[in-house]
Amino acid sequence: MTDHEEYADHSIWMTTLVEATGSRLPFSTPLSALLTIGLIPYLLTALFFILADGSHSLQVLVMQTLVATIAAIGPVLIWHYDEHIFPTFITEVADVVVDDDALITTTNEYERFFATRYGYLIVPWLLLIESVVIANIDFFQSIGVSGLLDPALLVYLIFAAWWSIITGIGLHGALTTILCVRAVGTLELTIDPLHHDGLGGLSTIGYFSIRATLLVSIGSLALPFAFALAARGGYQSLVYVAVVAYIGVIVLSFVYPTLYVNRRAQEVRDRILQEKREKIQTLRNQSAVESAGGELSELETQLKIRTLRDDFHEYQSVSLYPLSVSILIRLASSVLLPIAFTLLDTYVLTK
Repeated sequence: MTDHEEYADHSIWMTTLVEATGSRLPFSTPLSALLTIGLIPYLLTALFFILADGSHSLQVLVMQTLVATIAAIGPVLIWHYDEHIFPTFITEVADVVVDDDALITTTNEYERFFATRYGYLIVPWLLLIESVVIANIDFFQSIGVSGLLDPALLVYLIFAAWWSIITGIGLHGALTTILCVRAVGTLELTIDPLHHDGLGGLSTIGYFSIRATLLVSIGSLALPFAFALAARGGYQSLVYVAVVAYIGVIVLSFVYPTLYVNRRAQEVRDRILQEKREKIQTLRNQSAVESAGGELSELETQLKIRTLRDDFHEYQSVSLYPLSVSILIRLASSVLLPIAFTLLDTYVLTK
């Protein structure tokens, strides 16, 4: 792009780490990351159980493995968001944004935000998770940890720190998505009634939002462990409040951007419809004045009016909610996943 602002690709450090592993192993980038970075939480988990002086039930092993799986696949999901989901959104949303330069400026700002501002969320999140682990020392003592100075607990605190960093970046990605969609919505938008998605081109915003929502929903794998932790630590009611809040965050991360864009698109469509309505009225007035000028002139005016009316109805019939069947299915799955793990803990793992 010589006459427009260039898109600058900003990458978060986790993406750089994932791609570095991919360049050193004879596998695809995701598989290489899973075989290297992805093993860190499993190795820390294994070391924890080895050091913990106690017998561990299958239930505890399964729950901890689910928690570790979040941190195992998290780096690949972060890389996928950074290198594929966000750039795809930038490319596709150009169909509904009038000013390309304004779009590039906005997306550059939020890619930079994702790549550099993660610390504001990760630091308090990490401190919260570490505090939860220490506060629930009774649970860890029940599975073999002797106390706060036990090396096994130190290993678990290292695991919790790594887990917090991975999940914190995921939450940061969801926040970036919400802020970016809102910023794009403030730009001058256009609606294409003939767009192949049947939604005026707005489906790209729905897909961007739901993909970020799905990333957050992976955290539901930790729910069974969280319930077990709370049950033995005396904070069960707080955990259930947190679960409801967590599901609410999942829904909000998708619903807010789509509703906001729908409102903005409605404003754009109302403006377009008003412009076409005024043009039709102007042509009708001209037709009345020029009717004495001959049948050919009047016919041309009527054809213009018919064309404008057809355009008017096309714009009027466009669905402005960026929701397709596939997007709704993904949204349902992202909400049902934490509910499924809640039921798993209630009716299976607690028996």
